[in-house]
Amino acid sequence: MEEVYLAARSVAGAQVRVESLVREYQTKLARYLRRMVGDSEVALDLTQDVFVAAFRTLQADPERPLTAGWLYKTATNSAISFLRRKKIVRMLPLDRDHDERSWRIDEQSSTSVDLQAALGKLPAEQAAAVLLTSYAGYSSQEAAAMLGTTADAVRQRVCRAMRTLRSVMTEKL
Repeated sequence: MEEVYLAARSVAGAQVRVESLVREYQTKLARYLRRMVGDSEVALDLTQDVFVAAFRTLQADPERPLTAGWLYKTATNSAISFLRRKKIVRMLPLDRDHDERSWRIDEQSSTSVDLQAALGKLPAEQAAAVLLTSYAGYSSQEAAAMLGTTADAVRQRVCRAMRTLRSVMTEKL
C-alpha cells in the first residue's frame, strides 16, 4: 500500500515540475523547434515530446534537476531525429504560407523571412549552434553541453554558419 502511495506522490511531484517547465519554456522551445524543422505543427508535436520525456525522467528520478539546457538538448536531438527519419540532413526552409497566424510580427518582415530561408540552407549542426547561441542566448560552453560537443566546435560551427548566412543574405540584396 505504501508503494502505491509513494508512486502516486512521485507522479504528482513530476507533474507539478513539468507543468512549471511547460509554463516557462513551451513558447520558447516551440519557436526554436519551428526554426529547426520548418513546420509549426511538427514543432508543437516535438515540443510536447520534450515535455513527455521530462515527465518520464522526473518520474524515474524525482530528484533530478531539469534545466533549460536539458530541455534544449532534448529538443535539438528530437528535431535532428525527426529530420533524419524524414531522410533530410539539413534544415528545411520555412514555408511562410504554411501557418500565417503562427508568425510573430517581426518574423513577417522580408529580412526575417530571407534570414529564415538562409538558415534552411545550413547543415543541422550549424543551424543548431547558431540558434542556441544567437537566438536562445546560450554561451558556447552551454551550447556545447547541449549539443554534445566542445565549445571550440560550437564557435567554429557558428563562424562557418555566419559566413554562409552573410553570403546568402548578400545575394538577396
